[in-house]
Amino acid sequence: MIRTPTFFAPILLALSWSVPALEVVEEEGFYIYFPKQETQLAAGLFEQLPDMLAFLADKGLPVRQPLHIVLDDLRDLPEVKVHVIPHKEIRIPLRAPGVLEDGYTEADPWAYFMFRGLCLQGIFGLRSGIPGLLYKGFGEIVSPNLVLPPWVDDGVCSLLYSLYQGKGIQDPFRASIFNTAPVPNLDIISHHPQIWPGYHAYHIYGRPFTQWLYQWYGWNKILEFLQVHGGGVVPFEIDLKASDVFGSTGAALWREFQADNERTDDAPAGLLISGYWSAPMVYWNNAGVFPGKLRIGRRGRYGYVDTAGTLWISEYAATSYIYRYANNVESSIELHSLWDPGPGRVAVGRRGHRSWLVIFPDDGVGGLRRTRKADIDAIEKIPAPAGVIQLSGPVRNERGHIAVAANVGGNWDIWVHDGKWHRVTDTPSIELDPWWEGETLVWASNATGSFQIHQADHQPITSAAHGALLPRAGNYLELTANGWRILDYEPALPDLPPLEYLSEKDSVEVDVIPAITTQAYDPFKSLWPNYIQPDIFAAIGALQLGVDTNSRDVTGDYIFSAGFRYSFESDFLALQGLIQRKTIGARYSRYPFGYETALGQSVSEKRNDLAVFWSPFRSERVEHADVLTATTGSGQVFDNVDVSLNWRLFSPLDGDGSTQDETWVSFAASKSFESLRTWGNVDLFTENRQSLSGGVAFLFGDQILTSLQFIGGKSWGEPTIGHTTFRIGGDLTEGYFTRRSTRVFPVRGFESSVIEAPTAAAASAEVLWPLANLQFGYASLPVFLHRLRLGTFVDAGYASVSNRSDDFLVGAGFEFLTSLEMGWGSVSTFRIGIAWPLVQPDGLGQEGPVVLFQLGSPL
Repeated sequence: MIRTPTFFAPILLALSWSVPALEVVEEEGFYIYFPKQETQLAAGLFEQLPDMLAFLADKGLPVRQPLHIVLDDLRDLPEVKVHVIPHKEIRIPLRAPGVLEDGYTEADPWAYFMFRGLCLQGIFGLRSGIPGLLYKGFGEIVSPNLVLPPWVDDGVCSLLYSLYQGKGIQDPFRASIFNTAPVPNLDIISHHPQIWPGYHAYHIYGRPFTQWLYQWYGWNKILEFLQVHGGGVVPFEIDLKASDVFGSTGAALWREFQADNERTDDAPAGLLISGYWSAPMVYWNNAGVFPGKLRIGRRGRYGYVDTAGTLWISEYAATSYIYRYANNVESSIELHSLWDPGPGRVAVGRRGHRSWLVIFPDDGVGGLRRTRKADIDAIEKIPAPAGVIQLSGPVRNERGHIAVAANVGGNWDIWVHDGKWHRVTDTPSIELDPWWEGETLVWASNATGSFQIHQADHQPITSAAHGALLPRAGNYLELTANGWRILDYEPALPDLPPLEYLSEKDSVEVDVIPAITTQAYDPFKSLWPNYIQPDIFAAIGALQLGVDTNSRDVTGDYIFSAGFRYSFESDFLALQGLIQRKTIGARYSRYPFGYETALGQSVSEKRNDLAVFWSPFRSERVEHADVLTATTGSGQVFDNVDVSLNWRLFSPLDGDGSTQDETWVSFAASKSFESLRTWGNVDLFTENRQSLSGGVAFLFGDQILTSLQFIGGKSWGEPTIGHTTFRIGGDLTEGYFTRRSTRVFPVRGFESSVIEAPTAAAASAEVLWPLANLQFGYASLPVFLHRLRLGTFVDAGYASVSNRSDDFLVGAGFEFLTSLEMGWGSVSTFRIGIAWPLVQPDGLGQEGPVVLFQLGSPL
């Protein structure tokens, strides 16, 4: 008898919504969302929006509504985030950019980011020909201009912003590098290299290249190229399109640009350095910490080493965190939206868009540690001076005085806090990187026309040919054609003049709140998706085709997805759907499920799964919070918890046999400890059946990495193949629409689904050996190789079918792995290798070798 799952009745009540802490203002389909405390910023953006839209439309880049613009309180990364699906969206960081970050010379960086977002929306909206026809059926997912080298869309939007504002396209810092270093080959500029000139090479060279195109060919030709690319059916190809428009391929145009900007390359070898510390010597960039761990990350330029030998630096995901590196282990402190850690236990944080200095309690070694949760109250917070929109690079001396660079109206000067604020410089040049030398200061400035290290009387103490930055304990960075060199300025130390403050000026910051009319937040304004996309699953002997769509509102609190696939192998129409509100949701899936193991164990079913789930630790996407307190989830036992109530209706796939159902409750949890990751799952079925599964993964090492992993599971009660049992074999995924925790434990070297049993486990040990730092592509091809490694591994598995001692599988092999960029920015991994079965039960008959191939992550 089929039981009715009456426990799903409260779903609609549980998913009823409450209003998020967001204000909304709207005009003709353009929405601006912002925290209530940021009304002034939002009003300024709202006022400037019509002029920006009109300018872009006049340039042939109209921006169509509806468009959702979000002042994102959890975004610190200094760049705008643009989405065209599931709705057209621009996410603007509430944090103003720090010194030398993109937009650092802007008096209103939020308007700068909004313009760039609008420009990108205009570029992505250009489509014609076949893409134009497909757009009518599939929606915004069809946008060939989403696939462009970063120097194209970044350069175009920088060019248009310079025309809109009537200012230069390059800032002083990037102009210094451009005028010093030879123009690299096009493959370096089209990607994000881990060698000089670094991740943002397309900022340094792509923007001048776009300006060069504008000067030689004019705006209409640049627009024509974007239109031609928007009508192309092969978005990864740009050379033929450039040839049609400009008369030369993109690679040929780049070579002309290189010839027009030829530089000598006779400088000594330099380093790719974002920041450094001289005692002990350590430096870092987006590729990693040297000496230390290689891991790609968006790292800030400031950091220091405490007396215990721990390195403290900041790193962006979307939000900024401070990371500590010690004994080849990295971890982050629990506070978010903190950056620029400096000696004296000082950093910069924010409340809303306003910057604050943050001083941590004394931990005995000069680090940013909190020994107790109560220490959060001991953190001292000092608001920035009135009119300052950002602080960067604070350093605190033994007397507790803090020197820092501050942005007022787009110009950076040096300030000191010794109980109250004092201004040290007030010039139109850029002053940054303060450093205490006893009771006086040195800093970097471009007052002389190039960046040099200056002393307190504003006189330079370096005369670097191309520039000098970041003084630290008698050392500084000198810019060369091949990177940075670490030199010293010690001979000037005995003659450094005393520090003098400028006379105080009356400065009153008045928050004038413009009259704007806000609306009540409605999630359905942004929840309904603007696209459907093809959905394909292909494997040996299996092909499934369909369409799906996924959506969320701008807060991320409301989620919706739906789709279907037709399985040619099973002649079956599979369906899936999900609705979620914050931590509570419901999902449905209808799918075929079938396989046969090497021992003849088989499953062939059609299933209907329905679940209600609760994820209590899921954080909101946009909220106004005191970011100088612990993040949501700090101190929790688990990082993630998912509790679900499930009901399944299933019957034989061929239609012969009765229909059955089962109900179970599932508890899943995970927790990460620096390099260690753990997870577990408990399923409590009806009819006194239970199962427990979980795993642990450990990755450690510096240049040579070692990965250890163990996963296992056990069931109690009457075992049901395909329901409460576990499989070992070569599978990496169950595929289809199943949403349960995996019951497949891979053992490389064997065919898929070798043994299924109530008890199973698998373990893996792999060592990854560095072979080469490739860092190359070819011209405008959309593939760029980073690092090549050799992996050697041993996998073992156990499945207790008959409690025999020989129910073991052991496989071993090797693989080559390279990290790479595809499509000018999408980071992925390519693996190819061979594995052999070494140990197996009698009569199993598995033979090797098995070829391993993987592009990207397993589904």
